[in-house]
Amino acid sequence: MTARASTYWPTTPGRAILGDRHVTADGFEETFQVNYLAPFLLTNLLLDTLLASQALVVQTSSNAARLSARVDLDDLDNARNYSPVRAYGNAKLELVLFTRELHDRYHEQGLSAVAFHPGGVASNFAQTSRSPVGTLFRTPVPRLLFQSPQKAARQLLRFVTPTPEECVVSGAYYENGKPRTLKAPPIGPQLWEATTALLDLNKR
Repeated sequence: MTARASTYWPTTPGRAILGDRHVTADGFEETFQVNYLAPFLLTNLLLDTLLASQALVVQTSSNAARLSARVDLDDLDNARNYSPVRAYGNAKLELVLFTRELHDRYHEQGLSAVAFHPGGVASNFAQTSRSPVGTLFRTPVPRLLFQSPQKAARQLLRFVTPTPEECVVSGAYYENGKPRTLKAPPIGPQLWEATTALLDLNKR
């Protein structure tokens, strides 16, 4: 099924690989909160409006979702075996699972959802992290080899204003402008319920 981009909501507030494990004032591990809990909460708070406007929800994920993720429903807060890169990958895989679950639950009511990896971007991403990725981003390498933020943004615009030849596949995860199969455990419903409980949201 394809998505109708009548209304577009980019719901991912931020992308961050952080340093040592840190618990926020809300009581959650920071990477988990910034990269996954925040977009989940925002989307759910806006859900009635999104459904009424038959919106397309676009989540900014990452190829870390398939390269460095190992989601554990019993350790969503990354309390065990924490590493900045794994916590980031877990959050981005959780976003993909959330995207699929949004599609499964609400596409028949007019809501569409996609997640995408924008690729390497020459930005200040991860520069404050003491992870190997942070070390890389503090060198000249990203600005020499990675795409500009403007070019990366054009990938996002493809979902908002697709050409007549293009179709946006709701529920899909995209890399390099094309849907990509992502091997992931079939835990979307369980992750949704666990996240709803963590955020004390009323179940829909």
